Amino acid sequence: MISTNLYKNIDLSRKREQQIDTLKVFNENVTEISFNKEYSVEFPTKAGNLSLFIELGPEFPFEKPTMKICPRITHKWVDASGQIVLAPGLMNYTIHSDLGRVVQVIRREFELDQSLTLANSGSDGFSGNINIGCLKNAITSLSNDAEFFSLAKLTSAELLRLNNNVDCLDEFISELPSIEASNKNIENAITKIMDLANSNMSKEEPICNLKSEISKQLETIETYQKSYAEHSATYVKLSEKYSPQSISDNLKKAAIKCDEESERIAEQFLNGEIDCDKFLHVYVKSRTMSYTRKAKEDRLNYQLKQLKEAGF
Repeated sequence: MISTNLYKNIDLSRKREQQIDTLKVFNENVTEISFNKEYSVEFPTKAGNLSLFIELGPEFPFEKPTMKICPRITHKWVDASGQIVLAPGLMNYTIHSDLGRVVQVIRREFELDQSLTLANSGSDGFSGNINIGCLKNAITSLSNDAEFFSLAKLTSAELLRLNNNVDCLDEFISELPSIEASNKNIENAITKIMDLANSNMSKEEPICNLKSEISKQLETIETYQKSYAEHSATYVKLSEKYSPQSISDNLKKAAIKCDEESERIAEQFLNGEIDCDKFLHVYVKSRTMSYTRKAKEDRLNYQLKQLKEAGF
């Protein structure tokens, strides 16, 4: 059984504002008489322009609103004082109802009723009070609706019991086909959610394993990145060392070094520090190396010049 206590934790102020918003969305010519408490909706009918006054009590939307039509008209939904009491949407009003749609249905009923007339000041065709028999007749006329068909089968005593006992009313509502269907849908949704939750929990261990594997792979990638950076630095040094221009410069420096070595050997020979045979062997070798390196340098510079002229 669905109890009204389930709704006590709902933000009353927020729900109240939402209901008032639906009133303004689904209806035109809405006038605010008292902020958050009383509103009016004006609309034309065959009997003339009418005003529907909506009064929202302090417990609205947990309690249904009070509606009154002015000027007073002759209609099965309206009592002798002009208050609307038998409109289906208003009679069956709950926190799940839309105030705007309920008012819209009432307004359209009056707008489309070609037999609508203003009530006489004397006799209206209504008794001062709405008795249970009248209520039951009105419900019977709506017996094509599955919800009201359940009410139409009740006796006057049963209707009074529902009206006076909230728990009985809650129990009756919980047994309505639409409520049972809603409860069944809720149970199915809960079952699906539980199945989905269990499925998600079963995937927790594989996901943890995947996260661990990804962490290891990230560490491997970091190691490769460091190795790549070191090899890149080595490559840059080697590419600079073995570039054609660098080789040419090194050949030139090596040739100069050989010339300096041969000059030093010649001075040693002139000073008598080495004999003639050793001088000739070492000096010729040093000069030959110098000439060879100079020749290689010249040849390389020539090739580089040719490549530069060719656009490389």
